[in-house]
Amino acid sequence: MIKPVKIILDTDIGPDCDDAAALAVLHALASRGEAEILGITHCTSSPWGAGCIDAINRYYGRSDIRIGTLKDQGFLDGEQYHKYNRRICETHPNPYGEGHEPEDAAVLLRELLAAEPDGSVVIVAIGPLRNLRHLLQSQPDSLCPLSGRELAARKVAELVVMGGAFPSGMEWNFQMDAPSARLVAEQWPTPVMFSGFEIGHELMTGERLFLETPEHNPVRQSYEWYLGRQGSRNSWDLTAVLYGVRGLAGCWEASPAGCVKVRADGESEWVASPDQGHRYLMPSMDLRELEKLMEDLLVQYP
Repeated sequence: MIKPVKIILDTDIGPDCDDAAALAVLHALASRGEAEILGITHCTSSPWGAGCIDAINRYYGRSDIRIGTLKDQGFLDGEQYHKYNRRICETHPNPYGEGHEPEDAAVLLRELLAAEPDGSVVIVAIGPLRNLRHLLQSQPDSLCPLSGRELAARKVAELVVMGGAFPSGMEWNFQMDAPSARLVAEQWPTPVMFSGFEIGHELMTGERLFLETPEHNPVRQSYEWYLGRQGSRNSWDLTAVLYGVRGLAGCWEASPAGCVKVRADGESEWVASPDQGHRYLMPSMDLRELEKLMEDLLVQYP
């Protein structure tokens, strides 16, 4: 029997609908016994992120998943980043739409990691890396006598980051918070797999949501409200979740180990040395086959 992978998802759900799809894929994998969702953190200042996450969790029958959110003010909380998360929060049951405050993301990350066995957790980050920066910079407290960096080194098996472009280039998650991306790239103490912009850009998923899932599915609604129509979207965040749970699994190949450098403007560059345990995904499976694999999970009935 396959032991489920312990996953913490860090998402900026709101600016793009592929975060909602990535969360749906994670739930589908959990329903198959492949993943255990320890918690979910939201990495922007949007007041609607936690409610949107909870609404999707409830749709999949997992209202008990703990949710934390970034407590910094003013980070990616403009109306242009609320194309669907506010409507999901306001039209689907969730405690945060009723005035309840979600937990602090960095504190929740510390608590969740401290409770797990050493080397057992995979963190999948599909947004700007501010929550992970706060984790690394956290100090010992009543939850754990370790610093954030020490805690990550002890408890995390691998960090999976949807961010950067390889071998070099610009990508939105890194651009939005280049200092956090740079700090995480330089200081994260475990192996890191990067799913770059180029990996998900050609993979189009979401169309089957409108053909095979009910109208009240909040993930389907996220796509329609984000796109302004029925249709597909690039699959950046889905790739990171799928790798985080299944590994390469014939879908991709891994680059040789090396180092990701992040410049002040957020541009990423791959260098072979020094070896910091960084790798990035490279294409392997036929694109249409991979699209079908991801959409089969995306439309899986709760």
